Amino acid sequence: MKDKVELLMEETACDRETAELALQLCSYDLETAVQTVPRLFQDIRVIKGRLRCEGEPLYGLWLAILNLRDRSLLRARAVVSCNPAVFASELDQHWFDFEGRIYACRLWAGTLQDVSQEAEKLLESFFNSAGAAAFYEEKARLGPKEWGQLKELLSRRLGELDIQASPEVLDMGQFQEVRPLPASDPGAPREARAPQTRRRTGERPARSSTRGPLVLRIALEPSPAGLAAGELRAGDVVFATITDPRDVAQYLAKLLGTRVEDGAPSIPAPVEALERGQSDVLVRVRFSAGLCGDVSVPPDIRLKVSRRPSRMPWWKKIFGG
Repeated sequence: MKDKVELLMEETACDRETAELALQLCSYDLETAVQTVPRLFQDIRVIKGRLRCEGEPLYGLWLAILNLRDRSLLRARAVVSCNPAVFASELDQHWFDFEGRIYACRLWAGTLQDVSQEAEKLLESFFNSAGAAAFYEEKARLGPKEWGQLKELLSRRLGELDIQASPEVLDMGQFQEVRPLPASDPGAPREARAPQTRRRTGERPARSSTRGPLVLRIALEPSPAGLAAGELRAGDVVFATITDPRDVAQYLAKLLGTRVEDGAPSIPAPVEALERGQSDVLVRVRFSAGLCGDVSVPPDIRLKVSRRPSRMPWWKKIFGG
């Protein structure tokens, strides 16, 4: 029989040191420890921002989500438009709603799709560069110097800019939370349940719903030297392309830059939930706040997977040094 440490590692995909610490804090109560692991470290920095071009009527929203523990960019999103209503979006709203706002603005008249995609690539290049090192420090004070570097990069493409930003640091539990409809709502979709609840009940993620996230058909990029699908776990990053034939799916695929028929490259997407059957593995990935993808694959197929180990020992996160 597996010990509690191994069970906790399997359930939460954490390392052994984190599992041991969580069990100690919870007096070795496994169920409580499962809920505690994501709350141990404040590893996620979310930066919500908006911009306005001073030389011409261009307005934008942008979002960057950073993993402070392994110093990596989880995702960057942006929209640039001629519509001033875009700039009126509030920065104090929940980051989940703010990301949804970005995707909604992309559908408005006046949105510049090509410029929006260029802005996203600029954000990615900045937060993947050495110049963004301060943004990955949990207690760093982000001043004019740090924001100025980002502003200068975006200004090269858009012109002189006024940039406003609102950063906040979350723990992994806060970041992974799915915002469900009120429990009293009898019409609440099954997708509103957290992935952990679906795993405990054995419920298969629904492939479509008139409410909740939009779920698309996808394909995952294989790799002979990759990880077997049966060994995937929540939080792994796979590489997906959208194969869904629906018009809305093809439109979103164009925005994301991943369509099989165009030969576009696959894009990285985190695994949100898994269900292992006798002959297949159902994988759900999340592209954005309201957009997911589902695919069933054989458990022995090898996939291109990015699984980043932590670069900082767990004891340093607690005691420093």
